[in-house]
Amino acid sequence: MSCIATISAITASVWLASTGGDETLVIGTEDTFPPYILRDEAGGLSGFDYDVMTEICSRTHRDCQWEVAQFGELIPGVAEGRFDVVLGGMAITPERRAVVDMSIPYTFGNSLEWFVGFAAAPPPEAARIAVEAGTMHETWLRKEKLDYRSYTSEPAVLNAVAQGAADLALGPFSDRRDLETLIAGQGLEYVYSQEIPDEGTGIAVCKGNALKAEIDSAIAAMEADGTLDSLHDTWF
Repeated sequence: MSCIATISAITASVWLASTGGDETLVIGTEDTFPPYILRDEAGGLSGFDYDVMTEICSRTHRDCQWEVAQFGELIPGVAEGRFDVVLGGMAITPERRAVVDMSIPYTFGNSLEWFVGFAAAPPPEAARIAVEAGTMHETWLRKEKLDYRSYTSEPAVLNAVAQGAADLALGPFSDRRDLETLIAGQGLEYVYSQEIPDEGTGIAVCKGNALKAEIDSAIAAMEADGTLDSLHDTWF
């Protein structure tokens, strides 16, 4: 279903909601980016973004239907109508806003990112770099015209360096307990830092979707009543 078709479907669902029906939102996310999104001990989705979106669904009187995909599929998926909403530690950037509509930010992260590699790894301008597809890190590498190859997941990115297919990995790797085995356990280190600023973390919908205004309103209300601060304190 195209983005335009999705808008039409949501318009119809809003009418149904006004007459007593409930709208189900199809929410796309990756499930391996703690503390934003992760699997709990029972195998269900959990995390800061999961709680934020669940609260938004509650405040907008919608049912959440979660679907897991690789990160690189999320923005194309919402633009093409596969998902109504996508999130998962997703930075707001000009490049993403050119393709989809992004909500107002609901949290802000550290703009300092790291290249991971062995201690003697060459600097980024002379290195073969591995990066996860669809990330702002990939966009930055493309803009800087550095030599990089995209992979479908963070483990694949780090394994490429450990196995010699790349010299460096670029990504949101700091303070990631879930990646300790793949980094320190394989003898990799944080070797070079890089500032890659963004506009905060947001939720993406397709261009022109009226749902953005409702999400923005819910986020603003959650900020005003302390819900966002409470969720942030729980997960960070």
